Amino acid sequence: MNARPNLARIDELGQRLADQAFRTLISLCPEIRSASHARQEAVCAAIRAKVAPSIDSLLEDARLAPCLAEAAFHNAVITLALAGVEALLAKAASPKYPSNSPTTTPTRKARHGQHVHHH
Repeated sequence: MNARPNLARIDELGQRLADQAFRTLISLCPEIRSASHARQEAVCAAIRAKVAPSIDSLLEDARLAPCLAEAAFHNAVITLALAGVEALLAKAASPKYPSNSPTTTPTRKARHGQHVHHH
């Protein structure tokens, strides 16, 4: 038995993951279709950066629990789509999709805490 991974099959798996991730991303954030070419490229780059680690996780999950291989595939798709959503939000925050990323602006609670003195 050959222990080397079948690179053609892994490439095919990566392509299927990316295709499904883009479809998921478009259904979650249809405004990506009208985004600038630069924003679309940033989103694609973010997804591409996560493909290899997602494949590694998918293959490991499928090895550990073959009966969950399909669920592992869908988990990888969602992971990639989320990377795209995060990249889209990082480029231009939209009122429809508020960013959850940390900011340098203190939160309301933090600002309140600065002014409250406990005795």
